[in-house]
Amino acid sequence: MPDQTGPTPDPFVNATLALSDDEFFALYGPWTPMTPEEIGEMLSGCPAGWHIAGGRAARAGAAATRHHDDTDVVVLARDLDAIRAAMPGWHLWENINGAFRPLLPGIPGRPECHQVWVRRDARSPWRLEFLVDRASTAEEWVFKRDHSVRVPWDRALHQIDGVTYLRPELALLFKAGQDREDLAAARLTAEGRQWLAATLERLGHTTWAELTRHSQ
Repeated sequence: MPDQTGPTPDPFVNATLALSDDEFFALYGPWTPMTPEEIGEMLSGCPAGWHIAGGRAARAGAAATRHHDDTDVVVLARDLDAIRAAMPGWHLWENINGAFRPLLPGIPGRPECHQVWVRRDARSPWRLEFLVDRASTAEEWVFKRDHSVRVPWDRALHQIDGVTYLRPELALLFKAGQDREDLAAARLTAEGRQWLAATLERLGHTTWAELTRHSQ
């Protein structure tokens, strides 16, 4: 689904967000998401860094799993061209607040784009989504909703079965006030839980901070 950016509400985006799941998929096409392991194999020769985010990152390594409608793969904006070059035979589409445009060869991506959807062709389902990170730096992961939250990359990522994931405490920042099940299922270290609770409290999510402290 689109993620509205910018301070001015857009009637088109509001209409897109109001669609039911059935209406949305009938309009944009179905999803059959790749697993993180399949993505890792596909991008094994790509020189650019990338990592799994979203609900899959929140639950990575946890005993409890759930269905995921898509697979979120984060790539730094500077690395998007390398990702494109590593995916011949795939169609990549910019998704800017629900308005789609194909990333054709030789055409640069637009700086306002934060989502890129991927499929084989128009007859195929969507397989993964790249989230274009325009906030983080080469040295630090930066929370795009509050740039004061920064974590060195060596503490922001971890590997499970050869696939790089955003650490669950960072992935759960995006889910404050939304997904209690992901919070309850997340495999947090004591240090990660403490960091998440303190950061949520500082950002004004006091109820969610308390849930984090007591969700063990």
